[in-house]
Amino acid sequence: MSFSILDHYNGFVSNNFIKKDIKQTNLLNKISSVWDQFNKNNLFFSKKKKVGVYVYGSVGTGKTFLLSLFSQYSKVGKKVHFNHLMNKIHDTINSNDNKNKKLELFIKEFCKDIKILFIDELHIFNIVDALLIKKIFLILEENNIFVMTSSNFQPNDLYKNGLQRADFLPFIKHLKENYDVINVSSETDYRRITLNQSKTYFTPINRDTEEEFNSLFDKLVDANNLTSKKIAIKSREIHFTKCSANVAYCTFDFICNTNLAHEDYTNIAKEFNLIFITKVPKMTNDLADQCRRFISLIDMLYENKCSVVILAENPISSLCQITNLSKDFERTASRLYEMTIIQTL
Repeated sequence: MSFSILDHYNGFVSNNFIKKDIKQTNLLNKISSVWDQFNKNNLFFSKKKKVGVYVYGSVGTGKTFLLSLFSQYSKVGKKVHFNHLMNKIHDTINSNDNKNKKLELFIKEFCKDIKILFIDELHIFNIVDALLIKKIFLILEENNIFVMTSSNFQPNDLYKNGLQRADFLPFIKHLKENYDVINVSSETDYRRITLNQSKTYFTPINRDTEEEFNSLFDKLVDANNLTSKKIAIKSREIHFTKCSANVAYCTFDFICNTNLAHEDYTNIAKEFNLIFITKVPKMTNDLADQCRRFISLIDMLYENKCSVVILAENPISSLCQITNLSKDFERTASRLYEMTIIQTL
């Protein structure tokens, strides 16, 4: 009897890596069906067959895990984060005159020796990507590549209210006509479960706590497909260099030793659902400005219902040792308890 994708999935279940979810098994069966149909050579059927799957749903529903699982199981798949792919493409075509030709050559080389390309966390936020994405998908299809895409956005919500969006609408139409669009609706937030089963405030800072802190980050993201992201703040940008679409990793110095204000932290909170902050020091008088920013940051994360994981020098109760800020920090401490320790009980 042949080994199926569900056998592969059940292996994770039996090893207690995940709990079996009927919606997840249904999704894997659906992808398998579309993939099987894609590979059929029947001429009549080929005119109607889908050329890929577009899987969307909220954060934590297991989209990336399931599509990665299928890609690995297929033995002919390759995974790339959308931001990574676009950065490579821009680097290629921006340095050459014949952009369309260079784009074709890049995709042929990038997809050499594979039959499935999994593009993770597709999101369109700028006009350059909006005008380029349909060309990319068409070239992939012309090269007989089965495209699997995950996104937090249903097709109609991609690039919503974007500049020249009318020029982007043909891509949405193309997706809906040629891809099996699947909504992963789940009441279970698997990322939240992982957080709730883990300690999320680590102290003191030593090798053991650093390993625990980094291990939790690795559980929640694909370490091989991390990307960077620029967030607009006032008249400039702040550059997060270690993140996925919804999770960011940074140091206290990076996020609190920079001249940021409430509005800036609000923009950051709207961009990420979860932020890992490492090397948070005991805050004494010489760090008063940084402490005020930390207070503002936690306020904005809390008000935007974000989660936070912290590696700090001191426990929450003794993190701030600045007398003038002790009353202000009481609210911050309360919110940190709620956002970290209480959620793990």
